[in-house]
Amino acid sequence: MAALLKIVDEHFGPTGTDRRPAIELKLVSERITPREIIERRVELEVETLNNRKLAHAAGQLRSRSFLIDVEVTSPEAVLNAGLGTGRKLVLARVEREAARAFQAFEKQRFIMLLDDKQIEGLDDEVTVMAESQIVFLYLMPLKGG
Repeated sequence: MAALLKIVDEHFGPTGTDRRPAIELKLVSERITPREIIERRVELEVETLNNRKLAHAAGQLRSRSFLIDVEVTSPEAVLNAGLGTGRKLVLARVEREAARAFQAFEKQRFIMLLDDKQIEGLDDEVTVMAESQIVFLYLMPLKGG
């Protein structure tokens, strides 16, 4: 049975709590691990980030190319994205970003709450209900101690 998991980001700051919806994941099964949730979220975020980078690079390329229309994902757009800026276009890699997210979870830079209960381990299987919500609670290290 498929499930829809709502993911919310929550930050604490000087003006109070900032809570906003992040994404929704369609799940094939009601049983999933936090590692899989993080990995799926990272995949979506990396895809969005890379698409923005490619669109921006293609826009720059189009402004230099008056005779032809260059597609955003074409090899020409990717290879020539840095022309005129002196920088090469660097796309984010899912594997590297997921590893960083797993490390941040293990170092408790953020915690995950499933229906207001803290998830302890990356590989602890959890059950998602129809109304379930995961909160990514970002923690700020305290200075001075």
